[in-house]
Amino acid sequence: MVRNILLVGLGGAAGAMLRYGITLLFTFMHWSTNIGTLLTNVIGSFVMGILVSTFEQSPMLLFATVGLCGGFTTFSTFSMQSVTMLQQGRYGAAALYIMGTMLLCVGFAALGCISARRLGL
Repeated sequence: MVRNILLVGLGGAAGAMLRYGITLLFTFMHWSTNIGTLLTNVIGSFVMGILVSTFEQSPMLLFATVGLCGGFTTFSTFSMQSVTMLQQGRYGAAALYIMGTMLLCVGFAALGCISARRLGL
């Protein structure tokens, strides 16, 4: 039990640092951090689909899914960015961002599962 908690914590720390690295990269490149958040969520969803379809339940799967992917994906950031756009009256952009994020992330999670099966992982 304690081992699993530590593995999830370590994975979460690594995922959060990766996510922050993407934020820094997008800021450095003068690109919208909203796009960075969307990209992070899409990548995290794809990787989660692969992991869940490939590996049996284990402490390392907890590290990778709950920890790493959980710390990497940015649903709370996505939520706040969506609220900010709505508060700014950017309703069309907010709707596109919300729908695009949901469709892409669910789609890429499914694609990760399909890819893992087709590759025989």
